[in-house]
Amino acid sequence: MNFRRALLAAAALLGLLAAPHPALPAASTQTAHAILCAPEPAVGSGGPRVVVNTSSTASPQPSYSLNSAGCALIASGDIGFFLSQGFSYGPNTFTLIQTGITASTTASTSTITLPASAFIYMVVLAETAGNAITGGVDIGDSGSATRFASAVALGANATVTVADSALTRVFANGGLPAPDQILVACHTSCNSGSINITIVYGFF
Repeated sequence: MNFRRALLAAAALLGLLAAPHPALPAASTQTAHAILCAPEPAVGSGGPRVVVNTSSTASPQPSYSLNSAGCALIASGDIGFFLSQGFSYGPNTFTLIQTGITASTTASTSTITLPASAFIYMVVLAETAGNAITGGVDIGDSGSATRFASAVALGANATVTVADSALTRVFANGGLPAPDQILVACHTSCNSGSINITIVYGFF
């Protein structure tokens, strides 16, 4: 049983990446979250299923869809209940990747979206065509071309991590957290270069 639990824990990250993040109950204020994973069932497979905070006085009671590893993104007000039911904290590290970027991305060409209530741990850039990106790389969104980083130097065939001091990890706004499409732009010119970007993120 301990071996199987270890396998489930190791697979939790892959399961969360493979399945859509569960929808959260509508909130009127900023809400913190945690990844929680269900205890291993006594019989049968854990698998995807819906769990409900039966102690809540809200109507309807908050419910969450567990992924194939038995984990879900749980709002702070429900964490205590699920911990009392044997849930445990799960992995809170996820990855977004877009490869082969040869021109500044737009809303129609970007394939990476930071989920709601997510923050960035780190950003890794790689140039794979043997041409330095003139002026470096900007990482932004529809609101600002440099929302997360500006003019990050990226040489020919180089791989760099955006320095902590140059990285904005979360898009702070006055409303509720929302998904944010990430845009990658060549600050001056792409110079026939090709950019791969990896964004490592978690949830707050």
